[in-house]
Amino acid sequence: MREVSRRILGLYPYDVQILGALALARGTIAELATGEGKTLLQLLPAYYHSLSGKGVHVATANSYLAERDHAFGLPVYQALGISSALLPERVSVAKKRVAYQADITYGTGSEFGFDYLRDQLTLLRQPESVPGERTWKSLLGSDSRTLPLAQRGLHMAIIDEADAILIDEATTPLLISGKSHGENPGTSLYHAARNTIALLEEGLHFGFDAIKRQIWLTESGQQLAQAQSREVDRNLLKRPWIKYVENALRAQYALDKDRQYVVRNNEVLIIDECTGRVKQGSSWRDGLHQAVEAKEDQPITCENESQASISRQKFYRLYDHVGGMTGTAVEAAGEFWEVYQLPVVPIPLNKPSQRRTFPPRVFRTSSQKLNAAVVEIRRLYHTGQPVLVGTRTIENSERLSLLLNQAGIPHHLLNAKQDEGEAEVIAAAGQPHAVTISTNMAGRGTHIDLGDGVEALGGLHVLVLEMDESQRVDRQLLGRAARQGKVGSGQLFLSLEDSIMTRFAPDLAKRMAEKFEDSAEELPSSLSSRFLRVQSKAEQKAYQDRLAIMEQDRWNDETKLRLA
Repeated sequence: MREVSRRILGLYPYDVQILGALALARGTIAELATGEGKTLLQLLPAYYHSLSGKGVHVATANSYLAERDHAFGLPVYQALGISSALLPERVSVAKKRVAYQADITYGTGSEFGFDYLRDQLTLLRQPESVPGERTWKSLLGSDSRTLPLAQRGLHMAIIDEADAILIDEATTPLLISGKSHGENPGTSLYHAARNTIALLEEGLHFGFDAIKRQIWLTESGQQLAQAQSREVDRNLLKRPWIKYVENALRAQYALDKDRQYVVRNNEVLIIDECTGRVKQGSSWRDGLHQAVEAKEDQPITCENESQASISRQKFYRLYDHVGGMTGTAVEAAGEFWEVYQLPVVPIPLNKPSQRRTFPPRVFRTSSQKLNAAVVEIRRLYHTGQPVLVGTRTIENSERLSLLLNQAGIPHHLLNAKQDEGEAEVIAAAGQPHAVTISTNMAGRGTHIDLGDGVEALGGLHVLVLEMDESQRVDRQLLGRAARQGKVGSGQLFLSLEDSIMTRFAPDLAKRMAEKFEDSAEELPSSLSSRFLRVQSKAEQKAYQDRLAIMEQDRWNDETKLRLA
C-alpha cells in the first residue's frame, strides 16, 4: 500500500504514519497531531480491512471531508483493484445500496447511523416469519437480497476526528422522524405560552440552572400558568399545558440566538455547538423547536414525530471493529475505553514542534478583550503575519468583525451565517496579511498552507478568543499553527464575562469582577489558572452527561432481555 501510494500520489507515508495505520487497523484510537497527514494514513487500514470482503465505512465529521477523502483515495484504490464509493444523502435505498456494496464507503458518521435506523425500520415492517425461516434463508444466501435494505452489515468503521464524533456529539442521538406538512393547527398554543412566561418572575415562579440548562416551574408558577390555560383551546393540546410553558421558558432563557440557533429566511436553524455549523434538517423535539419559532415571531412549523432513534455510543458499539484518529484523544482516554473499549495510542510527531504558545491574556470585560484583540491583530497584519481567530459564538465573531472593519483591517468572516466555501477560506488562512475569523471548529481537517515568506514572519498565529468547555477543542484550534515542524504561534484571550465563567462559575466571575472593578488595565495572566479549573468542571459535567446516556442504553438492553 505504501509503494502504491508513492507511485500513484507521489506520497510515501512516513514511519509515524505507518504506526498510526497499524494502530487503526488493530482497533484503537490513534492520536496524531494536527497536520500529521491523517488523510493519507487512513488509506492503509481501510485497504487492509477491505480485504475481508465485508465492507469498510470511513466516517467523517461532515460531507465536505467525506467527498475530499474519497476523491483523494480513489486512484490508489483503483490501482489496487478494489472499489470505493461516496455515500449519497437524501437518495433512494437502491442508490445507497450501490454505495454500500463497494469495498470502502465514505460518508458522514451521522449518515451511516441514519441508514442503519432506516434499515431497522424496514425490518420491523416486514411480516413475521415462521420459526427458522430467517436462518434457512440466511444459509441459502437469499435473506439479505429479498429485503430492501441499504447496508450489508457493520463490519469495520474508521472514524476521522474520532473525539468529535464519539465524544463531543455523543449526547445528540441519531433520530429518524416524520414531519407533517402544512400549517400547524396548534400555532395559537405556542403564542399563548410565550405570552404566559412574560407574567412569570424568576425565583418566584420558576428556577433556572445555567450550568445544566434546566428550567422548572415552582408551585406558584404552575398555579399561574394553569390559570392562563383558560385562554387556550384544550382540543389542540398534544401534551399537558405546563409543558408548553416550560418549553417557552427554555426557549427564552436556555437557548440563545446566534449561539444555539440562527434565523435564516424565516426559518429557525440549529447550530451544532461542536462545529459551529448549521445542522440542516434538524429540529428540537417535543414542541421546543416551535417554542423557539414563537419566540422569534417566525412561522410555526409542524412537530416531528419520532420513528426510530439510537445513541451514537450504542451505534458505534455495533461494529465488529472500530478504529479512530484525532489530534486530541489522550485527555479522553478513560472515556474511550470505558464506553467503547478502545485504547488510545499516541503517535510521535514526524518532526519536532516549533509552536510558541504565549501566556494567556486576561481582561475584566469582553469589550476590553475584543479591543485588545483588534490591537494585536492590527500589529500582526502590518507585519504580514497571518492570523486565525477562533470564536465560540456568532455574536463574538460579528462583534470582532465590526471592530476590524472600523479599524480598516480586511478579513474573512466564517460562521454559521457565512459558511459557504468554508474549506477554501480556512485553507487560505496562512497567506501573508490574511486575517480569518471562524468558529473554533470550522475548517477542522482542512490543511493550511503557509504563503511565501510567512515562515520568516513567524508562521500562522492562532488567537483563541474564548476558552471552550473542552480543553481538547482549544488544543485542536492551537494545533492549526506550526504543522509538520514549521514555525507558528498561539495565544488565548480571556475575559471574566466569557461564557465558561458566567455559566459554570458565575459567583467566582462576580467576585473577581468586583475585585478588579476599578482596574482599566489588563489583569494578571496568572488568573488563567482559574479558567482552567472552571474548564475542568465543565468537562466533568459533560462527561457525566455522556455516562448517563451509556447507562440508559444498558438499562434499556437489560429490560429488553428480561421481557424476552
